[in-house]
Amino acid sequence: MIKLNYRPEIDGLRAIAVLAVIFYHVEFYFNDLKLFSGGFIGVDIFFVISGYLITSIIIKEIKQNNRFSLASFYMRRARRILPALFFTIFISIFFAWHFLIPSSFIQFSNSIISSIFFFSNYFFYFEGLVYNSDQSLLKPLLHTWSLSVEEQFYIFFPIILIFVNKFFKEKLLFVFFLLFFLSFIVAFYTSMNNLSFSFFSTLSRGWEFLAGSFLAYLEINKEKLYYKNHNLFTVAGFFLIIYSLIIFDNSIVHPSIKTLLPVSGVFLIIFFSNTKNFITRFLSNYFFVKVGLISYSLYLWHFPVFAFARNKTDSLSDFDKIELLIITIFLSILSYLFIEKPFRKKNLISSKFVTAYFSIFIFFFITFNILSNNKNGFDNRIHVFLKKTEREILEYSMSDELGSCFDRYENFCNYNNTAKKSIILIGDSHLEVLSQDLYNKIDSENVNFISINRGTCIYLPDTKKFHLNTQKEFSNCTIKSKKLIDKIISNKESPIIILAGNYFEHFYKNDNWNYANESNLEPIDSFIKSINELLLNNNKVLLIYPIPSPGFHVVKRLMHEIPKSTFNASEYLINNPLTFDMDDYYSKNLKIINKFDNLNHKNLIKIFPDKIFCNIDKMQCNAHKGSDIYFRDQQHLAASGVELLNQKIFFEIEKIIKE
Repeated sequence: MIKLNYRPEIDGLRAIAVLAVIFYHVEFYFNDLKLFSGGFIGVDIFFVISGYLITSIIIKEIKQNNRFSLASFYMRRARRILPALFFTIFISIFFAWHFLIPSSFIQFSNSIISSIFFFSNYFFYFEGLVYNSDQSLLKPLLHTWSLSVEEQFYIFFPIILIFVNKFFKEKLLFVFFLLFFLSFIVAFYTSMNNLSFSFFSTLSRGWEFLAGSFLAYLEINKEKLYYKNHNLFTVAGFFLIIYSLIIFDNSIVHPSIKTLLPVSGVFLIIFFSNTKNFITRFLSNYFFVKVGLISYSLYLWHFPVFAFARNKTDSLSDFDKIELLIITIFLSILSYLFIEKPFRKKNLISSKFVTAYFSIFIFFFITFNILSNNKNGFDNRIHVFLKKTEREILEYSMSDELGSCFDRYENFCNYNNTAKKSIILIGDSHLEVLSQDLYNKIDSENVNFISINRGTCIYLPDTKKFHLNTQKEFSNCTIKSKKLIDKIISNKESPIIILAGNYFEHFYKNDNWNYANESNLEPIDSFIKSINELLLNNNKVLLIYPIPSPGFHVVKRLMHEIPKSTFNASEYLINNPLTFDMDDYYSKNLKIINKFDNLNHKNLIKIFPDKIFCNIDKMQCNAHKGSDIYFRDQQHLAASGVELLNQKIFFEIEKIIKE
């Protein structure tokens, strides 16, 4: 087995990488400024280091022994990565049992399988997660995506390297350049067209490993140059890393050309580092080296610790975060001392024991996953009356021969197309949850019912909605699709148009997108203009005001708050009602409500959800009535809430139809 010369500055780089990632996920703020907003580049630092170390091992072993043992290499990687990973996942299961609702528990158990078989990067991509979104921070094993990328590199790169060394030995450097270039082109193209895929994909991350491979080749072939001004290059490299950590944020396209900055920084430090170097000595200090040594365990533990805490409570204070950091450090030290270190030593733990350890855990995880899916996330953990609400995904309850009606950009669901009276629903998921129940109520009226509801998209004709980082239009909310909607409206005779949505998110809280139109109107004013134009054409517009939202996951809160020993949960809820402040609703939506209040027209009907779900005298909104739960999560209505709101909507529709 080849052993590389120990380079403490690399552990120092690992320390910076893991601390950057941890603080990025912990989310400390100073005057509304997120500290380490570019901390996600810590993963890119790890990738370059991994490429450098793995390539060094392989090339040196081939040079020394004129051969390379894949089996031995894979076993060493397995000893290095799997014991601590499996143990972390195993302990996480116990916390998942207490803190995750059934649907999240099933997703968690599925993510275990993807993690232990190294495809979690694609698993989370197909789950539709946006990295570091509020939802992603609740996924205990999301961080394993980067481990899967590394393992995929470890599996395939040695095979490529052995093949090239055997048949194209003199072209090895050219192959590195070629693979680097191809991967970088893939990253550039996919980031412009599918940023989420680019972020998670090994194909668009390979060039970062190959930057490290190029480093290893130069060093092994004695092409490392010791310039007199080596300090200048390492300081420049360190600056590029720190600059990226501070200046980068979620709005940048990543991976992309900008990612070259931290990657180049790591390259410069490793390439020009020597013992006389200031940056080398700084990175080799006691603190950085010790943090670097436990960096893998720190990375493994920090995400589940914080994810479970966020699943338990609605928000974490800075004090909570400091406590959780201490817990993470404690667990990481134990994991390093009693799991990582022992399993690396062949003379301490035999290969047979390692194989048995892996086999037992893999069998356990597969069995656990099967049972979790078959038992609906072990939903007996929660009270019976919560099970039904937790399972309700009303956005996808309405469908036709093409599948779910929700989130289409064309071929919208169109029922009873020959009927004279038409009802057209145009909104986002907040309106889609109403659609099936509303259709059931009006079906007997023989009305043409058209559902045009799309995720994070409301009725804004001639307004382009585009991603802030890529500047590309949202695929389900294009100008083209909006023109199609206008054509549908114009082809109907005085239709009833129902408008609703999570207005605040569209108009005032959109960190990931923006709007543009020829009139340079603000989104709220563009929406008001659209309503006025609809009314001018003698259409009936039924405008649903902002729906009060709890801001906390109702089912999750009830799961945690109702004592498991409670026999009559409904009685418990009557005596301990779950409410939320109406002041929060008004303060958040005041501008929107004022704009809506100023709209007046004989064909405009207004629906006020606050009068349905809130006690205006007490300034309190209700999350439920007894065991009838109004909200499925932080903001979407559950079936009981849908029923209440649709009763009012149907009442207004009936009056219009009978005119």
